[in-house]
Amino acid sequence: MEFRDFSLLVQHTKVRGFTDGLERGELLASRCTTCGATSYPPRSDCPRCLGSEFEWVPITGKGRLLTHTAVFVTPRHFTPDLSQVAPFSSYAYRPAAVGIVEMANGLRVMGWIRGLAIEEIRIGMELEPRPEILPDGRATVTLYSGER
Repeated sequence: MEFRDFSLLVQHTKVRGFTDGLERGELLASRCTTCGATSYPPRSDCPRCLGSEFEWVPITGKGRLLTHTAVFVTPRHFTPDLSQVAPFSSYAYRPAAVGIVEMANGLRVMGWIRGLAIEEIRIGMELEPRPEILPDGRATVTLYSGER
């Protein structure tokens, strides 16, 4: 899989390991090898000591939902293009939920909430962040309430 369409062009940066991890099904944070500070989203330079050497550490387990919102106009690659199939009809979009969970180590992870209706989402509930490869080959982070 290539991330040529990824808007930040991360394949040309020091945090390329993050997208490589998503491809492999791993969600990764960066940890500074000088002071031990862990960052998510990954940083190419340490926000604490400004060091530029880091290692990749997996983000595992569930976190507690801190906040969420509904996105009514989702990214183009999340929605079907019906313009050629049904040019005179409309498509009713369901809003997509996005949330931020706080992991046990204090890292905060944002992702699309999957497997729950918006009405079922509650602040404080446990959700597991996971990478997901979408049908068009792009990777994203999702938050799940259930088992794999």
